[in-house]
Amino acid sequence: MGRRRRKTLRVIRRTLPKVFACPNCGMTTIRITSDEEEESHDTVFKVTCGNPSCVLHSGREMRYQTKRADIDVYNSFVDDFARAGA
Repeated sequence: MGRRRRKTLRVIRRTLPKVFACPNCGMTTIRITSDEEEESHDTVFKVTCGNPSCVLHSGREMRYQTKRADIDVYNSFVDDFARAGA
């Protein structure tokens, strides 16, 4: 007879979110899309809110020389939004 076999613990790794909270309306509807310009090789990120009644529904563009993660772009966007005061 042997000992009782232990249950194996699975490590659950958290992933970065794809949809973020809107600083204006408070809903979780901010999406970030990226495109690379061929002329200047800048990466253009478009930050849009999925809420039709939100001011940010039309979207804002942000340009960077290097490729960035969506969470970094979102953090920069929220900082700029807070600095502007809406």
